[in-house]
Amino acid sequence: MAAKPVLNVALIGYAFMGRAHSNAYRQVGHFFPDSPYSLKRKVLVGRTDAAVKKAAEELGWEETSTDAEAVINRPDIDIVDIGTPNDSHFDLAMRAIKAGKIVLCEKPLAMTTKEARTMATAAKKAGVPNLIWHNYRRAPAATTAAQLIADGKIGEIRHVRAVYLQDWLIDDACPYTWRMNVKTCGSGAHGDLNAHLIDMTRFMTGLEFSEVCGMSETFIKTRKNPDGKGTGTVDVDDAFLFLAKLSNGAVASYEATRSALGRKNYNRIEINGTKGSLVWNFERMNELEFFDSTDEARVQGFRTIMCMNGGAHAYAGNYWPDGHIIGYEHTFINTLADFLVALKAKKEFRPNFADGVAAEEVLDAAIDSVKKHKWITVEHSQPGTGHVLKGSRKTTSKNAGL
Repeated sequence: MAAKPVLNVALIGYAFMGRAHSNAYRQVGHFFPDSPYSLKRKVLVGRTDAAVKKAAEELGWEETSTDAEAVINRPDIDIVDIGTPNDSHFDLAMRAIKAGKIVLCEKPLAMTTKEARTMATAAKKAGVPNLIWHNYRRAPAATTAAQLIADGKIGEIRHVRAVYLQDWLIDDACPYTWRMNVKTCGSGAHGDLNAHLIDMTRFMTGLEFSEVCGMSETFIKTRKNPDGKGTGTVDVDDAFLFLAKLSNGAVASYEATRSALGRKNYNRIEINGTKGSLVWNFERMNELEFFDSTDEARVQGFRTIMCMNGGAHAYAGNYWPDGHIIGYEHTFINTLADFLVALKAKKEFRPNFADGVAAEEVLDAAIDSVKKHKWITVEHSQPGTGHVLKGSRKTTSKNAGL
C-alpha cells in the first residue's frame, strides 16, 4: 500500500483550543483510516518559550517557536492553524494566505465584518483552502437535524429559539482575562457564544438572517488582575440577547450569557416548523428530540433519537459500537476528517471563511442594534452561503464523501 502524502502542520496557540486541535491532528487517522493524508504535528507556536515547549511535550509537537511569521513562511509548512485570541486572527491569517498556506482559524473569524470580508476575499483570490472551526456542525445529532430539515420533515420553519448559557463569570472573584477586553476579543458572550448559535442556525436551516434587534449587559464592570495587582475594566458584554427575522419570514430569538448560574455549556437550539419540531442540546450532544405531527394522534409527542447508530447517523460508525456515545473532542476530529477529504477532492469545504463572514455580519449588526436602540438590517456580502449539507458526510455510509 502506497504511503499517504504528509501535510506538516503549524499550530499557533496552545491553550484550550490548542489542546482540542492537537488531539484532532493526533486522532483523525485512527478513527478515519481512509483519510487521504497523514498529518504531522510539526511546529507549535507561542509567545513564551518555556510555556510553549512544555505544551509541545504534552501535546506531541516536534518543534516549538516564538516567531509566528518565520514559521508561517517556512517552505515545509503546509497548514497554518490559528488558535489564538481574536485580535490576532486577521494578521496571522493574512500572512498565511500571502504565504500560500492552507489556513484553519478559530471563531469568530475576525474582530469586525470588514476584517472577515478581507480575509475571505484574500483566501478566495489566492485559491487557499480554508476552514473556520465551527465544530458543532459535526456532532452526529446536529447533522441529523440538518438532514431532517433538508428532507422537509418539519415543514416550513416558523421559529428558531436558541440559547447558549454558561456560568463561569458569575463570581466576581474570577480574574480579568483577554476575554473581558474589547480590544482583544471584540465582544464578550456575544462573539464567544452567539457566534455558534448563528452558525448552527444557518447550518441546520439553510436560512440567512435578515434583521436583528439586540440588548446587552455587563454585570461586573471591574475584575482583579490574575497576579492580584490592580484591576481591569470589563468593557464587553456578560450577556447578549437579540431577536431576529430570518430570510423565509421565520422569527428567532438568541440568548448568550456567561452568568447563568448552574449552566456549564448549555447550548440548545429548538426549531419549530409547520409539520414538526426538533431540539438539539450540546450537553446531550448524542441525542436529538423530534416531534412529527404526522404521527397518529394517540402517540404524538417528542421522541428522543439516539444518534449513535453508524448505519443511520453521520460519523457514529467511525467510532464505537452502536449506542456508545462520543464526546466534544470528536467534533473536531470529524471536522478535520471532512476537511481532508474536501482538500484531496479539490472541493470547497464548509464551514469556511465565507461562513465566518456571514456570522460576523450578524454579530456586528446585533452590536449596532444595541448602540442605536433599533432594528438593523443584516448586510450580506455573500448571500446564499448557508447551504445546509454541503461539506457534511451523508448518513448512508460512514465512508461517504462530501
